[in-house]
Amino acid sequence: MRFMSNQQISIITGTLNRCYLLSQLISNTVDNNERLELILVDGGSIDGTIEFIRNLNHRRIKLIEYSQRSSYPHFMNLGIKNATHDLICQWNDDVIMENNWQEVFNEIDDSDIYLFAWHNQGESGWHLHNQSDIGGEVVMNYGIYKRHVFEQAGLYNMSYKYYCADGEMSLRAYCSNFKLKNLHNIHVVVLPEEKRAICHKPDMELYYSIIQKYHSGNIDRNVEYLQCKN
Repeated sequence: MRFMSNQQISIITGTLNRCYLLSQLISNTVDNNERLELILVDGGSIDGTIEFIRNLNHRRIKLIEYSQRSSYPHFMNLGIKNATHDLICQWNDDVIMENNWQEVFNEIDDSDIYLFAWHNQGESGWHLHNQSDIGGEVVMNYGIYKRHVFEQAGLYNMSYKYYCADGEMSLRAYCSNFKLKNLHNIHVVVLPEEKRAICHKPDMELYYSIIQKYHSGNIDRNVEYLQCKN
């Protein structure tokens, strides 16, 4: 089967007072490949982030000024809503793609979900969390969804504050019978930056209460809470 050579990717990340990371982020994404779009959802930065991006006036960077800190699923859903392309990449502002992005494009086929391997800078070995064969978790830390996955399986669950929203999204998509591809050869390095996210116990409780339900086919696609809200 042949696939289109003009595929393009919309990369989505939230950011908050991380102006010092943006030059590296941009160099590693939109300046690395002309077929990439970067969507930054800003949560109210006061460190010059807004001015930096505005002055840059990069034609393939979209800045969404939400102006207040929001949840992970909220800013991801805003990014999806504003994404131009059908390949949508879940990303962070403190990570680096070790490969050339053309290698990512080379992996695009008839699959619907693509998991990238990752590790923290300085570690050996690579993580790729897929325990679907034992009825366990499928967690995309970094990777790509095709847009129709969100259209059919729903967006990120707005019930979460931060952690676990990404895991539920990838597991829900997998259990909705979308085709998943593990990209062990695509490597993402996590920089040693201070994490701003907070682990909320209710997030963990909700997530682990859902895993077995999804594997048994009891999949909640309630559009009222999965939909993007401005």
